[in-house]
Amino acid sequence: MSVIYLAVGSVTGTALIVAKAVQQQLEQAGHRVVLDDKPSVSALNASRCDAVLICTSTTGRGDLPAAIAPFYVELEEQFPLQNGKPFGVISLGDSSYDATFCGAGALFEERFFELQGSAPVPRVTIDATETVTPDEDALFWLNEWMEKAL
Repeated sequence: MSVIYLAVGSVTGTALIVAKAVQQQLEQAGHRVVLDDKPSVSALNASRCDAVLICTSTTGRGDLPAAIAPFYVELEEQFPLQNGKPFGVISLGDSSYDATFCGAGALFEERFFELQGSAPVPRVTIDATETVTPDEDALFWLNEWMEKAL
């Protein structure tokens, strides 16, 4: 059994719905999930997690949702090295924004690489213009991530 810290950044609630589906699947597989919709470095450290998942939507022109933006800044300021710890990013967005599509997820992926985390599979991008079942799309990706990360 692994402990997974699941940080969520949601604007309209879709990322939180996706994160709860991810949590349920991980728990059914025997893992413990710390779902945090107001994530922080102190909570990340306190979780003593074996892996980190980020589930975030993108707002504006590639911006981070308000609830997860402070976590992103804290990661830069405190720089908690992950030392090869597996991480994964579920990024939700709207491809009509073109160059900034799923920008928040890309920022987190880059940040965790800077912190020396290990991504066993590339981040998944879920396009609101192409799917009405983002939770199912995330769970498909999650199966591969679990197989390689845990």
